[in-house]
Amino acid sequence: MNAIQLQLLPHQTQTGLPYQHLHFQIATEDGIISPPDIKGIKLPEGIPFNQGIVIEGKGPIWLYSYLVHECHPAAWVGCYDPRLGVVVVATHTHDVSVGEVFPVELPAALSQ
Repeated sequence: MNAIQLQLLPHQTQTGLPYQHLHFQIATEDGIISPPDIKGIKLPEGIPFNQGIVIEGKGPIWLYSYLVHECHPAAWVGCYDPRLGVVVVATHTHDVSVGEVFPVELPAALSQ
């Protein structure tokens, strides 16, 4: 089992913009990971990169940085901040801008 588990869920912003929600969870017994743990991470197959991807989970900044890099082919990439919503950090489309914030509710499947 990988120390970092990824789950991809189709979702949309509160304004109806579709995106893929990439939730990560640290799956170690003590909840601690180290930088070499990112070597074993593979994004889920079948990601529709023509949509945006939102990264969400509790983890270190270097894990977020790695995941943003891996999601680079997507139309746009955002990071979830529970205080703000989704903050767009990279884009390849005129539909969204870097620094734009979207209000979202987390996918219901994450609370199950």
